[in-house]
Order: sequence, then C-alpha cells, then structure tokens
Amino acid sequence: MISTSRVSSSAVMRGVLCGMVLVGLTGAAASRSFAGLFTLTDENSTAHFNTGAQINNDSWVVDGLSQLHSQAFWFRLGDDPEQSIHTLPIALEGTTDANFDGNPDALFVRYVDPNNRFKIETRYTLDGGAGGSGVSDLGEQISITSTTGSPLNFHFYQYADFDLRATPGGDTVNFINPSAVRQTQGPLEVSETVLTPIASHREVAFFPTTLNSLNDGLPTTLSDMTGPLGPGNVTWANQWDFLLQPSSTFAISKDKRLAGAGEVPEPATVSLICFAAGLLFSQRRKAPVA
Repeated sequence: MISTSRVSSSAVMRGVLCGMVLVGLTGAAASRSFAGLFTLTDENSTAHFNTGAQINNDSWVVDGLSQLHSQAFWFRLGDDPEQSIHTLPIALEGTTDANFDGNPDALFVRYVDPNNRFKIETRYTLDGGAGGSGVSDLGEQISITSTTGSPLNFHFYQYADFDLRATPGGDTVNFINPSAVRQTQGPLEVSETVLTPIASHREVAFFPTTLNSLNDGLPTTLSDMTGPLGPGNVTWANQWDFLLQPSSTFAISKDKRLAGAGEVPEPATVSLICFAAGLLFSQRRKAPVA
C-alpha cells in the first residue's frame, strides 16, 4: 500500500519523469487531431479509453477482473443543456510511459471549444499494484482554461458507474464526506477522493437515473443525495459550478483507489506529483487579478 506520509525516491523520480514526458507530448502527438482508442497498463492493472465516445473510460481491469462499467464527463455553459466532452474537437491526445517499463500508463487529451472560448484538458495516470493484491489507483486531473475575454458561467460533471466483481447488482455507495465517495461489494471497495476543489453538488442514484438526466437536453443540478444507497446497480456523480474568468484555469484533481474494504483510501503518489507540477504551470499562466 502506498503511504502518503513517506514518498520513496523512486516514486519521486517517476513523478518527475511523468511531468517531463507529458510536456514533451505536444510535439510528438500534435498531428493526432482525431479521437482514438487507448489502453493504459501498469503492474496488475489495465484501463481502456475511447476518446470518441460519450463513455470515454469503459474498463478498469485489476488482476484480470473488470471493475468499471463506465466513466464520463459533461459540461454546460449558463443554462444551456449539458454536453458530453467527446462532442468537442480534439486538438491533442496521446499516451506516455512514465516509469519506462515498456507500457503506456498515462493518457493526455485536449478538447477545444469550436467557438474558441475554452479548452478542457484531461490527464489519467494508472498506478497498479502487485499481482494478486487487488490494489490499483487511477489518478485524474482536469483543467478548464478560458481562451476568451469574457467570464464564462461554467458547470462540469463527472459520472461513474462501477460494477464491482463485474456484477452490476450487489453494490452499495455513499459519500462519506463532501470530498470522498465509497462503493462496496463484500470485502471489495472502490473509493474516490476529490483532492481539489470540493464539488458544488453530488449525487448517488440507481442506474440509469443520473445518466438520463445528463442526456435529457435540459440543464441539470445534481440532487445532493449522498446515500448510503444499495445494494443494487448504483452510480455516483460530482458537479462543479464556477465562474471561469478570462485567461484563468479551473483545475480539478481526484484519485480513484480499488482495494479491500477497511484499507484507508489514499491518492496515488504519482498522480499527486504530476498534478502539482501541472497546477504550478497553469497558475503561472494566469493573468493577475485586478
């Protein structure tokens, strides 16, 4: 189990290399302006992504067993209906091998607004555990950057549907505090911690309640139903509401951990280090506040 109180020198180096490779991705992948299929691999884990589909993260396999049915992101401006981010043009995408083990373990995607008002960048970092441990981390960082001179009333949504043990009907889920959600089935659990910032609204529901509301063509505010809910085919979602000022960036960092019940959910070290480097870079690009 990774300790948040003690970071090994190898973990630090891996984090540094992660940041270095992601910066270097721009030149190597600039010609890839189309959606694609990507698989990340690390230790006992694989995660599959389809950047051309609404459900962009459609599997997370740990020790040979798939635990995730679907994860996706939506956004809206003002009172417009939500829109899946896969409907935006992709300016840049690609994978990197952060620990140089021969397998891609990080994915970067840049979506751009066709009206040149904003861009959304997503970074995923897979940090698997030892074979047979059942432990795995998936770090996620999202940055939303203004590219216009006017403030934007922005709303961003994350939706997750886990089927632990590849079975959809026996899970229980609840938000244990405003920044953490936990889903369990027997001794197995998946947890997500929002490292920054805390979401404005959240929701647990039985499938497909939340998914339908995000796709019904009407503006959605999540219900703030926090659970516990289940057992059953359960889902969860977060919503961030914010005013995106000109030339500014809104950054979200969160981490998913799959482990046996009773283990303390903790963010992956590599994900934290990579996010910190990216956040520092984005803050340096912000315009000074008047």
